[in-house]
Amino acid sequence: MKSPKTYVLIAVGVLAAVNSCSAKPAAPKVERLTLDNGLRVVVLPVAGSKHVSIFTFLPMGLAADGPGQAQWSHLVEHLVIRSTIPAGSRQANAETLPDHMRLDFYGSVDNWREGLSHHARWLAGVPFGRKSLAAEKANVLTECDAVARNFATHKFAMAAWAQGCRHASKHAALKADVTRARLEQIQRYRDNHLAVLPKALVCVVGGVNIKTLKPAVAKRLGTIRSSAKAPEPVKLEHADRDMTWDLDARHLVLTWPIPSLDQPDHPALMAAGGVLAQRLLGDTELKKMTGVALAGTDLVTPEGSFFYVSACLRPGASFDEVSKKIHSHLQQIRAQPADWNAAAMLGRQLATTLRQPPDIAAIRDRAPTGISAAMMEGNLGLQWGMQEFRYGAHRQVLAGRLAALNAQQVQKAVNTHLAEHKCARCTLRPAEPTKQK
Repeated sequence: MKSPKTYVLIAVGVLAAVNSCSAKPAAPKVERLTLDNGLRVVVLPVAGSKHVSIFTFLPMGLAADGPGQAQWSHLVEHLVIRSTIPAGSRQANAETLPDHMRLDFYGSVDNWREGLSHHARWLAGVPFGRKSLAAEKANVLTECDAVARNFATHKFAMAAWAQGCRHASKHAALKADVTRARLEQIQRYRDNHLAVLPKALVCVVGGVNIKTLKPAVAKRLGTIRSSAKAPEPVKLEHADRDMTWDLDARHLVLTWPIPSLDQPDHPALMAAGGVLAQRLLGDTELKKMTGVALAGTDLVTPEGSFFYVSACLRPGASFDEVSKKIHSHLQQIRAQPADWNAAAMLGRQLATTLRQPPDIAAIRDRAPTGISAAMMEGNLGLQWGMQEFRYGAHRQVLAGRLAALNAQQVQKAVNTHLAEHKCARCTLRPAEPTKQK
């Protein structure tokens, strides 16, 4: 399902502006608790707010789907939400990304208990229905076609890349795997992999009283039991791959294996990814050849972390031309002190966003016209919850390393881990009809 991306992107820009200010406004006090079943909960109280948003982050993502099960996590996401909330409701939303899934409830101080009950049922596992399965299969396939038309196939390309890199597939059947999933199979897939409680996180943001919330959370979420487990690592072959898929689009994915986030070089690579993303965004020639080209370090599989560049090709563009463009930007980052300094500065900005959430009043003051308080608070919780989920116990150490980052560390990490000979190229093309499986 699609998140309100316009609101998310606007809110991220506002948060960045607030966090980069020299003044240090009072940030909301973050409350954290771990329930008896291992589920982590983080609460961001917003005094005087009438809104409450609840997010659950789970380690079920597109880059960890099983062989011949491309996008099954995405189908599970649709079915989980639809198991308790009717189609068209504005109270619930969800999204599946390469490294995780997110389930949302948008409510108020009057109905937050209802939202908590929905999250409890989503985690505990409400049985799926055949009618819902048929409807949500169609919705997933519609999303595939829509992103292909709009040159926005990034997360679907990561699902295809994982089928190739993790399972040695030459063809990624993103639509066909969804179409052939049977009810008992997809329900078992949910039971086996969704609610890995010690790796999940629930984030609550808004005007709910913390003294009232804590016992309610413990009662509704702390009693959930689950035997779900994360997928087992497989033996990877990090190599160039020319693949086909059943989307009407062409996509390029470049990857480099990198150290995990608890290792000293990871912060420098995070910052370098930000600088590269800015370079790609500002390249007018590249824009003529691709949709938005993305770069970063948030491609995480059961086997480890990867630095990636991802781009959907426009008609007439060639994989070689786009690859050459991307590598030229990386070569400049490897060689130019100005880029090392820019990365170090970006690292310090990232450190600020990891250490504490910004003051909601400061966000309101800088919000664009038309962005409601509910949107701002919800996106504050979404961004903070995602950081808590992704970085967990490493968040403070990671923030400290980012704050202390210098140009020499960036230079060393980029040249060590992002050398051109360490890059694996994956190309994705539409399969001929007779070759689709």
